[in-house]
Amino acid sequence: MLKKAEINELKEALTWPENAAEFRLWFGDKVRYGSPAEAIWQQIKGNERGTFGFYQNEELVGFAQAYEKVENGIHIACLIVNPKVRGKGLGRLFVKALLGNAWAQQQTRFITLNVYPENTPARSLYKSLGFHEAGENSGMVAMRLEKE
Repeated sequence: MLKKAEINELKEALTWPENAAEFRLWFGDKVRYGSPAEAIWQQIKGNERGTFGFYQNEELVGFAQAYEKVENGIHIACLIVNPKVRGKGLGRLFVKALLGNAWAQQQTRFITLNVYPENTPARSLYKSLGFHEAGENSGMVAMRLEKE
């Protein structure tokens, strides 16, 4: 189940990455590993952007943002799934819930996201959901999904 996230969900999700390399896959190079949750919340504009938690049986299993970055386009960012539930299809359900929420907004014509080239599981997931690679963005693979 997709729910609007608050800073407490971010605080919990910050416990999931085991090191700076895992953290980078989640936040990229713009957010410093080890920063306080309050600083990260401000940096990612948690109160201004669509910030979501994904729950299974009342347990937070995912965190992400999905917000209008450009006109008619929703951008998915900061997506992470709790490592203890990875490989069980919950990431797919989470992304599908984010897509459903985005497509429910009348003006949405496309959805974008960026992923590191080495994050093969995420790239495979996004491709299986219809995203195509649309170039490079600051060392990341830019992906895009058009409304049918």
